[in-house]
Amino acid sequence: MIEAVAITKTFPISSGQGRTTDKTVLQSVSLTIGDGAFVSLVGPTGCGKSTFLEILAGLQAPSHGEVRIDGTRLLEPLPNTPSGIKAYRKKHRFLSPIANSLFRNKPRHDIAMIFQDYAVFPWMTARQNVQFVLGLRGVPRGEREKLARHYLAMVGLEEAANSYPAHMSGGMRQRLALARAFSAEPGIILMDEPFAAVDALTREKLQDDLVRLWETSGITIVLATHDVGEAVCLSDEVYVFSPAPGAIRGRVAIDVPRPRRHQTVAVQGLKEQVLSHFLNT
Repeated sequence: MIEAVAITKTFPISSGQGRTTDKTVLQSVSLTIGDGAFVSLVGPTGCGKSTFLEILAGLQAPSHGEVRIDGTRLLEPLPNTPSGIKAYRKKHRFLSPIANSLFRNKPRHDIAMIFQDYAVFPWMTARQNVQFVLGLRGVPRGEREKLARHYLAMVGLEEAANSYPAHMSGGMRQRLALARAFSAEPGIILMDEPFAAVDALTREKLQDDLVRLWETSGITIVLATHDVGEAVCLSDEVYVFSPAPGAIRGRVAIDVPRPRRHQTVAVQGLKEQVLSHFLNT
């Protein structure tokens, strides 16, 4: 279970002449996501969705609030006052927040993250990309070849096992990113606009494949997207973020059986329900 409690994120912004001002991108965001759920976060560009995902992943620490995974805190908030910073440095010395999480607050779940720009190694073939993740998992070298081909086959890339990302289409590269994420066997996959860069037909096929993989894996998926139709077609529930500073404006449960299609009356009605949280302000 993922629990985010009153997550606020503030960045210092230089205002010139050595002065700084604070910019708040997330404001007291709280939500709970059950094990095995598929949840989407929707909102306009700049509302803090990506920042929130990075906080869930442990790549950033919140300014206030905390994230817990099965009751274990992921990262403690960073201080934002001189006295707080001094106390934090004294407590942790040279440790960065991420290093601190590794040594002190490591959660019991592995977390994988998929980005919009694919985030695969261009100097490795598809097979080698997946084998690299299997190596990080501690899979014996002799088993990595077979397992890599298994995960590539899961996403329809078995024929492209020896291809480099530069020789793949955008859709194929995102399939490779999916294969890498699932090969890590995480408890949670966080996805930041993963299909935004592909064409509409490829995007719908990738959405179908993602649902198929999720239904057979039991993995918890959190998807950040500005595409309301995508959120409704994929998710169990949708959280609507306000414009910056991002706060949860509403939650919509999606109770339409899968598979779902954008053109159906039920999906259109749910899209209108999500959009109403932006319109009724």
